[in-house]
Amino acid sequence: MNSILQNKITYLAFHVVLGVLVHFVGSFVFLYFAAFLAIGTYWLVKSNDRDFQTLTLILYVVGLEVLFRMRSDGALYDLGKYSVIYFCILSFGFIRINLKAWPYFLILILFIPGIVLTVNTFFFEIDVRKKIMFNLLGPFSLVIASLYTYNKPISLKRLNECLFVATGPLVSILTLIIIYTPSNKDEVFSSTTSNFATSGGFGPNQMSVILGLGVFLFFIQFFFNSKEKVFSYLCLFLFFLFAYRGLITFSRGGMLTALVMVLAFCYMVFKLLNRQARSKFLGVFSLLIVLATAAWMYSSYQTGGLIEKRYNNQDAAGRVKESRMSGREDIMETDLKFFEENPVFGVGPGIGGMMRGEEGLTGVQAHSEPTRLLAEHGMFGLIILILLVFVPILKYFRFRQYHHIYFFPFLIFWGLTINHAATRIVAPGVLYALCLLNVYIPNEEDEDSVSRK
Repeated sequence: MNSILQNKITYLAFHVVLGVLVHFVGSFVFLYFAAFLAIGTYWLVKSNDRDFQTLTLILYVVGLEVLFRMRSDGALYDLGKYSVIYFCILSFGFIRINLKAWPYFLILILFIPGIVLTVNTFFFEIDVRKKIMFNLLGPFSLVIASLYTYNKPISLKRLNECLFVATGPLVSILTLIIIYTPSNKDEVFSSTTSNFATSGGFGPNQMSVILGLGVFLFFIQFFFNSKEKVFSYLCLFLFFLFAYRGLITFSRGGMLTALVMVLAFCYMVFKLLNRQARSKFLGVFSLLIVLATAAWMYSSYQTGGLIEKRYNNQDAAGRVKESRMSGREDIMETDLKFFEENPVFGVGPGIGGMMRGEEGLTGVQAHSEPTRLLAEHGMFGLIILILLVFVPILKYFRFRQYHHIYFFPFLIFWGLTINHAATRIVAPGVLYALCLLNVYIPNEEDEDSVSRK
């Protein structure tokens, strides 16, 4: 037990050092990502993916992608999504794709008409490849990851171990943004708009998503490791720190998503407990409320009350802003207009951004993946959206023996994130794929037999 605890703390400490190193030597992130790909490939091939090496690797990519983007100056921007696709396809050489995952093959086919439309219409006018890949790499990585995870059996303990691995790069990101943020509060907190200074110079919307994910992951690490006192206290501290740093990005989407995820997780756990265990769980939940309240109050103190105004949709002077979604509703309205005008095939992937210029939204990309699918893929996009929503839900209710406590938190993360951050980062696609796992809790005899093998 002590060695396991020490390994966990050492793992997190390593990623603190990594965050410091990447901050001061930005180019190191290229070497680290290259080493990760090489070592990950060797590990996966050597093990034949017998113990969810691929799942571990793609969860690690969730945070590493953002860390890489923070210091790559736009180079190899979609390396994270390509990495998820690469590791999953590599694993297909060792595992079978479940034939019941056919809806995800259908989704790939449904993207083809839109791609053909864009290529045939704009081949000589724009860089078609970049336009298509910018918009479709996110959905593609989701589909490929889903083909890997569909109906794959995994124990709750092993899944928790994989989720812990995902916290490493998140700690590196947290370390980097703490070092990056100027110490002068008056310089940092002057308005209620999304704050790049507290986001490490990276997009606050995406940073809020990642920090919100950190809030959830460290809460569940505390929940499942409460007997390891030192580590559990560390998880509580990191829960508070991720919540505080997420709040002061002034980007609301990621933090509200984290709140809903935690509440959904608590509800799922509470349903499974007996009366005696429920009383103990309420103590844990009360501690969560205290920490969350403390994070909010400390954020309010540090920002001089600006954080309350942000969440009340006010500017620094206390005036209510006209837009409640930072202008995203205008983009969504144009997407729905394009869908109404082009209901069958849509306007084609990547073309929505061009056409928004004619609507007074020059250079603006979609922030809502559902409306983008409708605008750029028409009825095919609507079918894709329906499949993405209902396939995991129907699977959940069909296989009741695999009702795992992460299903709704992960599905909520995907659904809420793609509505305000589209598929800019790979995180929502990977967590969506986790909803398709068959999670079970083995008895002690099963665990003993596995360990002897």
